[in-house]
Amino acid sequence: MRKAPLIAIATLLTPAIAVLALVLLLAGGAGGSDDNHMTMTAASQCIVKASTAEEGTTQRPQVPLNPRGQQTKPSWNGEQTKNAAIITNVARTRNLKPRAALIAVATAMQESTLRNLHNGDRDSQGLFQQRPSQGWGTPAQVTDPIHASNKFYDALMKIPHWDTKDLAHVAQGVQRSGFPDAYAKWETSAGNLVAQVWGADVIDCEQPADSRKSAKAWQAPVGINATHNYSAGGSMWSSGTHTGVDFPVPSSTELHAVGNGTVTEAGWGGRYGNNIVLKMPDGTYTQYAHLARIDVKANQKVTTGQVIGLTGATGNVTGPHLHFEARTGPAYGSDIDPVKYMRERGTSI
Repeated sequence: MRKAPLIAIATLLTPAIAVLALVLLLAGGAGGSDDNHMTMTAASQCIVKASTAEEGTTQRPQVPLNPRGQQTKPSWNGEQTKNAAIITNVARTRNLKPRAALIAVATAMQESTLRNLHNGDRDSQGLFQQRPSQGWGTPAQVTDPIHASNKFYDALMKIPHWDTKDLAHVAQGVQRSGFPDAYAKWETSAGNLVAQVWGADVIDCEQPADSRKSAKAWQAPVGINATHNYSAGGSMWSSGTHTGVDFPVPSSTELHAVGNGTVTEAGWGGRYGNNIVLKMPDGTYTQYAHLARIDVKANQKVTTGQVIGLTGATGNVTGPHLHFEARTGPAYGSDIDPVKYMRERGTSI
């Protein structure tokens, strides 16, 4: 049953003043509902946001808000939400506070409405409308969401007390905009969106914040970079082209789930040998092939970084390695570039 969302007002003390803040604290719940829902725990005075069971368990952030002035109430499409997720995941991989992701997402909302624009004012481009002429990077770099996000965070970290100052003040310190007050209206929307895409699922609201363990939203399946480019041609592949990327690791290397997901296949896959297929929270799929050992079973839920098997040399291979695929659907032939897929989720492979 859906419960009405509640917001608790908390008092946060800064070195100079006490400010009111809305604290979004994500927490998990059971059940198979397709919609996220919110409940509130009286003891902890926090919002509890329960994700679908399929999303798995990952880091649970507190997202402090200090909204100033009238706040916008926009809706975001898939492209915009994906870009917010990239910005957020870059913050997570850098072990930054959720407040950093909130500031970055709010800034991108103002600068580009979370769209990767190529024809902005003067030479401004990308999510943050960064200008190559001002040293943010080449046009190709500033329109790469991961590069653009990292450059924003690099500048943000140079601002003293960025995490306790007003959002508009901090964003202006990075952007040097002609409209310095325009960022403030996005704070609540950015906080809600960061909470949505952070991927948190289960939490005890009474647990001290400093005891919570951080975790990456996505990670590489093994500890080295991939070789054998996606879509490369060759007779060694039955389709004539390579439908994934390969990691040249020895047999019995631990294999990790790249993200939270649900096992849809775990067993013999013909030319793939022993293989595992995971359905990810966004409806895409990842596949891990030529394994020596499988440590999961169908319908099992896994979390980012969980060991799901050992690499090997089963199936159609010339030697031990991990074959990794990303797919838009469960069927063979729906493959997409796994390097790009992982980069969009804040991880290089």
